[in-house]
Amino acid sequence: MEYSMDFNDKNLSKFGDSLVNFIFSLALSEYLGHPSAGRVPNASLSIALEKARLLSYVPPRTDKHGRGDIAEAILAYAWLERKITIEEAVEVLRQNFTPDVLHPSRKKEIIGNAFGELLKMVKERLEL
Repeated sequence: MEYSMDFNDKNLSKFGDSLVNFIFSLALSEYLGHPSAGRVPNASLSIALEKARLLSYVPPRTDKHGRGDIAEAILAYAWLERKITIEEAVEVLRQNFTPDVLHPSRKKEIIGNAFGELLKMVKERLEL
């Protein structure tokens, strides 16, 4: 099945929200060495889009929530099109986590940097 590469598609971003949080929770669990769950802040996904130089897919004046939706849609599309696997995504995040991934004020940037590396890989594979 082929999916539309419309990163403003709300259904794609809703699916991506679940996928992103699942991948994050798996990576965090592996990093910490015990089961853990978490949600990825939109601010982190906004940082990730900047790091991956994907802002050209973001309409002007889009807030961090809208940017988060676009990042989630890109990751969902990449997974649906079999350009990345859950295991690959988890490994990229885990390798880019630092101990500050749990720090109250620094975690948004650490998570953003890790997802930025994942989006760089996706960007290359999707030829964006």
